[in-house]
Formats: sequence, C-alpha cells, structure tokens
Amino acid sequence: MDEDEDRRREYIPHELVSEILTRLDVKSLTRFRSVSTLWNSTIVHPSFSKSHLSRSSAGAGAPVTLVLFFINRFNSERTIFSVKIPPKQTRSQPNPTRILTIPGFGHPFVSQSLNGLICFNLGAMCVCNPSTRKFLKLPWTITENPSPSRASTHHRKNAFGFDPVSDAHKVLDTWITYNENELIMEHKIFTVGAGCNKWWKIADGPPYFPFNESVCINGQIYFRALTSMTGSEEAVMVAFDVNREEFRFIQMHDDAIANSEEAVLIELDGHLAIVHHHDNELSMLVLTDEEDAKWVKKHVEVPAMCSEVNDRRRFKFAGTRFSGEMIFAARSLEKPFYVYFYDIKKNEAKKVEICGLADFKLDYSTVLMNTMSVCEHEETIKCLT
Repeated sequence: MDEDEDRRREYIPHELVSEILTRLDVKSLTRFRSVSTLWNSTIVHPSFSKSHLSRSSAGAGAPVTLVLFFINRFNSERTIFSVKIPPKQTRSQPNPTRILTIPGFGHPFVSQSLNGLICFNLGAMCVCNPSTRKFLKLPWTITENPSPSRASTHHRKNAFGFDPVSDAHKVLDTWITYNENELIMEHKIFTVGAGCNKWWKIADGPPYFPFNESVCINGQIYFRALTSMTGSEEAVMVAFDVNREEFRFIQMHDDAIANSEEAVLIELDGHLAIVHHHDNELSMLVLTDEEDAKWVKKHVEVPAMCSEVNDRRRFKFAGTRFSGEMIFAARSLEKPFYVYFYDIKKNEAKKVEICGLADFKLDYSTVLMNTMSVCEHEETIKCLT
C-alpha cells in the first residue's frame, strides 16, 4: 500500500501542483517554499508570481487589503500598516500589520502600491514587498553634476512605476541642479528583479521641477511640475513612459486645480485625474485625450451619507481603490480610525472602522501621526532580486 501511494504521488503532474499553488495565499506559499527544491523554484519563478497575482486580483468576495501611510509630525517618521477589511462589513477585525517604520529625515517619498510592491526613500532607495516582508535596498546614488557656483543647489526627486509590457517595476531617481534660473536634469533608472544591481543613466529630458507626488497608470508615471523656479511658470503635467524611458509634457488649463498643493493625482476609469476636495464637492480635471492634451472638468457633490468628510479638519481625500472608489480617511491616527469608500458612479458610500491601529506602541503619541495616504494593495509572492 505504501508503494502504491508513493507511486501515485510521483505521477501527479507538476503543472497541476503549480495550478493548485496559485490558489493559495502568500503566507502559505512562503512556508511551502521549503517543501522541496522544485516547489521553491516554481514559487519564486516570475511566471508563477504573475499567475498568482492575476488569480488573487480576480477573486470575488475576498477581503480588501489596504496599505496606510502615516507620518509623525514631530520627528517625520513614516509608519506603514496593512489591514484586511472583510467584504460587506463596516468594522474590520483588529488585524492590522505594521510593515515598517521609516526613520524621519528630509525626503518624504513613499510610493503607491503597484502590483504588490511599494517604494520609499531611506537615503538610499528601497523597494518592499509587504506580503513577504522582504526588502531590497538599492545602491546609493549621488549627482554627477558638480555645482556650477556657490549659489547652485541640488534637489532629489523619486518615482515608482510598473511597465505592463515587460512586467517590470522601475524606480526613477532624479537629481536636479538649480543654478541661476537654470535646471540641470540627471535621471537614473533601476529595474527591480532584472538580476543587475545597478542604476542606468537615461536621457536627461526637458527641464522641470516636480511637485512631491506621482501616480503610475497603464505604464505611465505622472506628476505635476514647474518648468522653471522663477515662480512665473504655470504648472505642467510630466509623463514618463516606463517602458520607453522617455519624458514628455502635457499642458494643463485650469490653474486653480493645476497649482493647488491640496490636489491629488488619481486613476479614474483608466485615465489620469487631478482631484481637489473643497467645501462639499470634488473638483476634477480628467485627461481624456493625452495626445491632444484634452482635459474634461467635472464636479461631484459629496453625498449626504458621507457629509462628515467635508470637515477638512478631521478628514482628507487619501487615495483610491482599484475599482475607482475614492477613499477619505481621518487626518490623524485617532481611535477609532475611520475611512469612507465612495463610489462616484453608484453614488454610494460606506463608512469603515479600522480597529487596532492605535494599539501599536508608537513613539510619542498617535495624536502626532498624520495620515499621508490610504490605497488598496494586492498581495504578491514576487521576488525582488
């Protein structure tokens, strides 16, 4: 009988084993990597992680996973949590996970979640897979342009993008030298998981000075920028093609939103949108035609069912879900901590209490923790090397 059982095990097609594994959660897959060399090589293979992500993203009725970013306004430390919200519930179980706390310093960059990965600046750039709790620290970068004069200054900006064509995550590292109203650009690219632990320099592109923001949509990284530092220039939208590694400018026509520091860049039905929340409505500029720089202005009144978010002292527009629902969140890590999901198309809103966030031991006080952003997150087994 034992020999028969062993024989049956031997004839289980590995393709079937791989198919079964794609249906498991990341925590289980991490454990099962130690089953055998074959299972380990299967689970870490890029094609497997792609299939697993595709299947998990399409699962109906699964819990919504959010990644929440907070910044301590006393010491600038940034703390990142993940939390699962059960479907059709307005109160999450106390199951938040603290992914990491980033020491405070001058650079506030933390990216959105892209296909399960996030990126942040720790002096050196880092990429993190919150699902596996693995980190990749990228090589240190520094500008190669010497200061033309004592009055010149150097600025560093970063962005994170995903290229669906090559299935690759890329980090954009930009050094800007400002000298007598001249902007000297220096761009480098790092491809995650390419097997080469090295930055590659790319063409400098047009001069610009970006805002502290970015969003990646369909292989394009967008951010607003000024084309000079004189203060007389209007803001433009910069688009960076992650696959071609090329820059271009897109003109904007509504200065009230284009230059607002309160405005947020989001994806809306596959298009770039600039959203500004004021009073009881959302003002939006939606880029419907990128080639002709056609922007459509929209105004959406916040429904009475979630009018509480109009209290700008307590709530902020914090991000979006993959479905397009907008996320409003409490401005600080208060207890209880609430988020609203608002569906523009259906004009429906849901208030969700996230339990357990304030129970973590944090330096100083949770009152000092301001909300940076809240976005939906996909779990992935993807390796970073």
